[in-house]
Amino acid sequence: MLEATYGDRKHEDRRQRRSRLKAAIDRALENGGTVVIPAFSVGRTQELLYELEGLIHDARDARWQDLEIIVDSPLAARFTEVYRELKPYWDAEAHRRLRSGRHPLSFENLYTVDSHDAHERTVSYLSDTGRPAVVIAASGMVSGGRVVNYLKHMLGDERHCVLFTGYQAPGTPGRDIQRFGPAAAG
Repeated sequence: MLEATYGDRKHEDRRQRRSRLKAAIDRALENGGTVVIPAFSVGRTQELLYELEGLIHDARDARWQDLEIIVDSPLAARFTEVYRELKPYWDAEAHRRLRSGRHPLSFENLYTVDSHDAHERTVSYLSDTGRPAVVIAASGMVSGGRVVNYLKHMLGDERHCVLFTGYQAPGTPGRDIQRFGPAAAG
């Protein structure tokens, strides 16, 4: 079997992906910026939360303990709840985390944004304050959704960065940003 969308690509292993995620967040902590991650609401968001909880848990830098992880997608928030309900089916690694008192999809630094008003306040707050944060927002290819508002406010500011964790199809704003930078969002 060959998966058609990604079949012609060599993917990084989990350790490399985790290292790149950590490096982007370390830059945000240094710059006083936000890491904006356009992500699909089902699967990708939960995978990111799992990795972020691990990075926060393992961090030696105290600033990581205060780092806000924000899920700004009502659909992603609802599906994260479903994933939490499916704990009995999680793998052995996740169960080890649970047994040690950790909660990979529900941790202290995790916030969800529900209403549109709260979304607008969050965008303004993060773009104006210089408080480091990670925002996971839909849509994954930047073709709509709340992530667009974050990028409109933050993409031109060097403190902030966009981290693409998924495929950006040709003709999507995400692909244009990857290829041409902030001017593509414009």
